[in-house]
Amino acid sequence: MTRRVTEMRHIVGVALILISLAAAPPAVSVAGGRYYAETGHTLASEFVAYFDEHGGLEIYGYPITEGFVEPGSGWLIQYTENARLELAPASSGIAASVRLGALGEAVGGWQPPLEANALPSGASRACRFYPESGHSVCYAFADFFLAHGGPSLFGFPISEFTLENGRIVQYFQNLRLDWCPEGASGNRVRVAALGRVHFVAMGFDPALLRAVPPADPALYQVTELRVSSSVWESISASEGAQQVFILVRDQNLMPVRGAAVVLTARFPAGHRTVVMPVTDVQGLSRMTLSYTGVPPGSSVPLEFSVVFADLEASARDSFRVWW
Repeated sequence: MTRRVTEMRHIVGVALILISLAAAPPAVSVAGGRYYAETGHTLASEFVAYFDEHGGLEIYGYPITEGFVEPGSGWLIQYTENARLELAPASSGIAASVRLGALGEAVGGWQPPLEANALPSGASRACRFYPESGHSVCYAFADFFLAHGGPSLFGFPISEFTLENGRIVQYFQNLRLDWCPEGASGNRVRVAALGRVHFVAMGFDPALLRAVPPADPALYQVTELRVSSSVWESISASEGAQQVFILVRDQNLMPVRGAAVVLTARFPAGHRTVVMPVTDVQGLSRMTLSYTGVPPGSSVPLEFSVVFADLEASARDSFRVWW
């Protein structure tokens, strides 16, 4: 950490911010559900047990909506990053049960079925063919598939592995697997993020994707800072004042109140470092930067450093002196 940022912490009393905004656990149980600050949504209580017992975050990712009743079916559903959870209502003496929506099918992952003897030469021992769908699962995909529930969770394979947008993928009835060579060894097969893709394709209200703050603010955790900066005038005179602004939001684009901001303005005659006001309820900090004697034609770079709790972020901007 730079000396400048360390000094900033002391100047603005970051210790008080740390006390008032102490970090909460990443996932907190709420009225039978479970709140995830990473996306600002609560996994509905009806889905928690199924989620935990069938792979958790590794399979489903974080919830991206609250639970809601689908208008067409009347079922309670909830979207996660990778999947759609559905509560099938009780009928004919059968209890209500949770299942996965068939997103792999819904987004068009089907390929024509093959015969069992159509497997690649020499691949039979590394592959498993499913006559139910006419497709096989091979190599690392097969290892992941079988280790995480196989057909009972994923459904049957509905394609062979194929190249899509430069990545090797394979579709199953409910989910899709992606090969991610950039990942560490043992983490190169991942469940694809089909949840948002299907949500958009269904035409649901985009407002359902917005983060929903918990009733108890202490449960909310800021895990990432997203900052943007601007100036009032991109071109100004050699003597005057410039209005500078910085907006700080979190991982869910919620405003971050109480973030400490330091501005370094790099004038031709020397650098000036000032502490800006802490961000307000809208996540905004602003100040007037006065200056004199800046030669026309000069560019004045601006560097913003932001600290909130244990998080840091930065932004850059500039303005030009023209006359």
